[in-house]
Amino acid sequence: MDKKLEPMDLRSFIDKDSRFRRAEAILTNQWESLLLNDSWGVSMMTQADITFAKKLAAAHVIKPEVDLTTFSGVQHFILSHQARLSSNVVNALKEPFL
Repeated sequence: MDKKLEPMDLRSFIDKDSRFRRAEAILTNQWESLLLNDSWGVSMMTQADITFAKKLAAAHVIKPEVDLTTFSGVQHFILSHQARLSSNVVNALKEPFL
C-alpha cells in the first residue's frame, strides 16, 4: 500500500524545492549531477535527505533507481556514495537491518 506524504513533504514535492531535489537526486542516483548543476551549501547527504527520499519512494511519487529497503541495496548505496555520507548517516541506513 502506498504511504501518503505529510503536508510539509507534499508541499516540497509540489514546489520541487531544494529539499525535494536533494531527495530526488538520491533516489535517481544523480547526486553528483545535482552538485554540479547547482551551488549547494552542503555536498554531504544528510539524514534528512535520506529520510525524505525514503518517504518519496514509499509514496511511489518517484521511481527509485536505488534500493534503500533491502540490506544489499543499502550496502551498495553506501559503497557507491561513501564519500558523501557521514558515519552517522551510514549507521542510520544500516540500523533497520541490525
